[in-house]
Amino acid sequence: MIRLSPQKRLSVPNFRKDITIMRKLLPLVTCALSLSLLAACSGLDRQNEEALNRKAGIEVTQVKDGVQVRLPEKVLFNFNESSLRPDSEPAIARVVVVLNRTKKPMIVEGHTDNVGTREYNQQLSEARAKTVANELERRGIGASRVSLKGYAFDRPVSDNDTPEGRSRNRRTEIVVTGESLEAVMGK
Repeated sequence: MIRLSPQKRLSVPNFRKDITIMRKLLPLVTCALSLSLLAACSGLDRQNEEALNRKAGIEVTQVKDGVQVRLPEKVLFNFNESSLRPDSEPAIARVVVVLNRTKKPMIVEGHTDNVGTREYNQQLSEARAKTVANELERRGIGASRVSLKGYAFDRPVSDNDTPEGRSRNRRTEIVVTGESLEAVMGK
C-alpha cells in the first residue's frame, strides 16, 4: 500500500510524482485483481455441482459419446403428457446453466417405458424431446446446436417389469457430443 505522509500531501511536486507512480501502478493492480477474480469464478467445484444437480433432480455423467444430462419423467412431465410441469423450472434452469458451459452440439432424447403401443410411445418420446429442446432454445441455447430424437422404449435403463423400472425408463436425456465431464462439472 502506498502511504503519503502529511508533509508530502502538502507538496505539489511530490503530489505530482505520487500521482505519476499511481497511474503506472493502476494497470498492474487492475490486472492482478481481475485475474484473481477470474480464477475464483472459473473454478468449478465438482462436489458443489453434483449437489446442485441432485437438488434439481438431474444427473450429469460422462458417456462414450460425451456428457449426458438425465432428467427423469417425474421432474419434467406428468405421466403420459408432453407439456412441462409448472414445477419443472428448477431442473430446466439447472440444465441450462450446465449446457451454457459448452458450445458443442447436443441431442435431446426422449425415452418411455413399454406400456402402450410402439407408435404411441414413439410419438410421446418425440414430443417430450421436442418440448425440452424448445425450452432450451427459448432460454438461449442455440437452435443450431440442438437436435432431437425419440426412442420410445428401445433403450431402457431398467427392467420394464416393475413400476420402479418403468419409472426409470421414462426420461429425457441430453447428450453433449464430444464434451468432457470436467468442462461442464469441474474437477
